[in-house]
Amino acid sequence: MKSSIRAGAIVRILGRLVMIEGVVMLLPLVICLLYGESDWRGFAVGAAAAVVAGGVAEALTRRSADTTIRAREGFIITATVWVVFGLFGLIPLMLSDNPIGFTDGMFEIISGFTTTGASMLSDVEAHSHGVLFWRALTQWIGGLGIILFMLAVLPELNRATGISMFNAEATGITHSKLHPRIRQTALSLWGVYSVLTVVSVLLLWAGPMDLFDSVCQTFAAVATGGFTTRNEGIAFWHSDYVYLVLAAVMYVAGLNFMLIYSGFRQSPAKLLRNDVVRFFTVLLLAAYILFLFSAFIRGESGGSVGATLVYPLFHVVSAITSTGFSVAEAEGWGPFALMMTILLMLCGSCAGSTSGGIKVDRVLALCRNFRNEIQKTIFPKRTYVVNLSGTALQGSLMSRISAFVTLYMAVTIGSSAIITLWGYSFTDSLFMVASCIGCNGLGYGVTGAGGGYWLLPHAVKWLLIVDMLVGRIELFTFLVLLLPSFWRR
Repeated sequence: MKSSIRAGAIVRILGRLVMIEGVVMLLPLVICLLYGESDWRGFAVGAAAAVVAGGVAEALTRRSADTTIRAREGFIITATVWVVFGLFGLIPLMLSDNPIGFTDGMFEIISGFTTTGASMLSDVEAHSHGVLFWRALTQWIGGLGIILFMLAVLPELNRATGISMFNAEATGITHSKLHPRIRQTALSLWGVYSVLTVVSVLLLWAGPMDLFDSVCQTFAAVATGGFTTRNEGIAFWHSDYVYLVLAAVMYVAGLNFMLIYSGFRQSPAKLLRNDVVRFFTVLLLAAYILFLFSAFIRGESGGSVGATLVYPLFHVVSAITSTGFSVAEAEGWGPFALMMTILLMLCGSCAGSTSGGIKVDRVLALCRNFRNEIQKTIFPKRTYVVNLSGTALQGSLMSRISAFVTLYMAVTIGSSAIITLWGYSFTDSLFMVASCIGCNGLGYGVTGAGGGYWLLPHAVKWLLIVDMLVGRIELFTFLVLLLPSFWRR
């Protein structure tokens, strides 16, 4: 049966987005020129290719009969824009003075846009300032989401279709708008995001970092991405101050940005009264205490203040917010710390944040639903409702949450099982999959301090690329494209 999907609408919007990406590439081009680096040529080629491709798409659809975006077109754009951005974004990486191949380049750029932070660069400091800035900038753009970025800059999407695209990309259980017009909601969220970015840059710049490193590390922390500009990572600066500032920034970035905006517009106490924020904070603190207790049991609690108190806090916040900043010492903390890290990566932080994972909103809803089911055993005639911050969740929504978590775990275990075919242990396989599908980027074992993601076979890299995309746009938005009925009239 003939499909009624309006291809012209999809091509036009993707073309305009690609043109915007081309313009954005001029920023790292300028960075290259400021530092006298020849990598500006790669960014010039990438920007030109993106602008030309966008112009061609605009010309081809100019006379289309109908380029109105509906819900189905919105789903397709939401799912494909990440790949399209990646294809043009990897051009500067492939044409740099230290070029990387297509597969590694695609992995790197998708890892950036999805804010995963798993890297193909074995020697980060060998690359130009322009390339390092571009990696950081892709994370910052992808933090709130490419679609949300698009809604802020393309006024013609300020319709119901814009809302459907926003809902398709936004993470969480339910989606609400701050303003009647979706573009105003997008601008408000980007305002909060930008303020947090500026504050973080100033705080890091006041410490041991220079301005360039402060900006790049901030982009990674605010977007909960994890790319760094140093081979040693955050340990390069040997500063507990840097660890604490980044931990605070990651924590805030792990909160719901809509809730942050509403809290400061109305009352900051609204944040403290929110069930999900309190659960997220308690979960984080409980994990931190367990890490400290584990260190005490192992007899490793007598070191420096940084090693004893700051590193575990930084690691816990980095893991649960899916930032992926690593602490080299973490691999020596034993199997309990490994298990806790995997659980934190799977959990993630709040919906509506820049983080990945299942989200604590769903975890809290499931916990309360489990409690209700136990109570039904004792009092079967009573009616029980799952409430989150005073909002009752309908039974159909709880079923959707259960289905999401089941699918998430199935994809995680299935991908891990596939990777074991290449001879990797199940622990290493599970960790790298949980890290990628949760948009985390942490490494362990073969991808940890003694190795790296660049050592993996190409087939495993492509599987992890798919996991990163599935984890970033969330499962249902991706899986709906696999239904034959979606493509029929």
